[in-house]
Amino acid sequence: PVSLGWPILLTHPSPGLPAFVAVGYVDGETISRYDSETQRKVPRTGWMKANVEQQYWDRQTETCQNRQQIFFMNLDMAQKRYNHSGGYHTWQSMYGCDLLEDGGIWGFYQEAYNGRDFLTLDKDMLTFTAADAAAEITKREREAAGEPERWKHYLENTCVEWLRKYVEYGKATLERRERPTVRVSGKESHGLLTLSCRAHGFYPRSIAINWLRKGRVQAQETKWGSTVPNSDGTYHAWASIEAFATEKDEYQCRVEHASLPEPGLFSWGERGRPEVAECRLGGSSVAGTHCRSFLAAHDGGSSSSGTGKGSCWEGSGGPWPSALPGQHPVRDCRTLRLVPLGAFAHCPGSGRWD
Repeated sequence: PVSLGWPILLTHPSPGLPAFVAVGYVDGETISRYDSETQRKVPRTGWMKANVEQQYWDRQTETCQNRQQIFFMNLDMAQKRYNHSGGYHTWQSMYGCDLLEDGGIWGFYQEAYNGRDFLTLDKDMLTFTAADAAAEITKREREAAGEPERWKHYLENTCVEWLRKYVEYGKATLERRERPTVRVSGKESHGLLTLSCRAHGFYPRSIAINWLRKGRVQAQETKWGSTVPNSDGTYHAWASIEAFATEKDEYQCRVEHASLPEPGLFSWGERGRPEVAECRLGGSSVAGTHCRSFLAAHDGGSSSSGTGKGSCWEGSGGPWPSALPGQHPVRDCRTLRLVPLGAFAHCPGSGRWD
């Protein structure tokens, strides 16, 4: 399971898109939400509501309100440092921890401005990696303030403690396994065939869909869609590839998922139960907790917006310091990328912004 949280901030909000939003996830399940319109952090699953006392939500509400203000401050810092004024600007962050099958712990923290890397924590070396000269200023400030040490302690201790609690609270839901229904379709045009492999109704979220030609993975030729949630709590995803119509029999779609004892192979026209491939289902991450922050701003050409930082985390809220001039940025789940405004439908439990 994966636990994840992320805030969003807009200087010019619109209906349905509040100025600041913080959403928490566990393995793709939305467990909590805070936004600047309601000014409250609330549970979004029955098992969080049943297992966490009201005092917890009161504390988290206060934390989110504080983070919201820091976010404005840090976004303002970034806009000034990069000499940006009008238009939309974004500030993102994410951090988290994983419990691995071998008993190890994996933790990360990263920040970005306008979808570009800003700072990345090197937990083992107790340093930050700066993406450019502007971020280098923040790197020096953060390291002088001892932030790498605080983050290391948080990611390896507090984060893991809360992850274990969430996994226990939502055990019945998080440990369920629902097999994907897979269908391969084709559309021919001028001798070229577009083959699409779609997997529906699977849980948990993590899935690998690859196109093979004569048994070899065609990674460079494959286009992948986002893994997105269905209304029933399951997910769907797809991958497509172009091929010559005369070579269609050379292609198969391979699907790997925790619900399948082994990867399945599917050909055009097949649906349902897969032919078993000769490889074992991989994956080393047993449980993980991630927190993502996202800040977006549009100052309409004015010089006032805000600075941003941090995020709203389940538990302690992370080792956030007070806002310092020139500080704070964004993390994507392992690979950071800007999410277009209005595209906040889901937050991947592992991988990247989609």
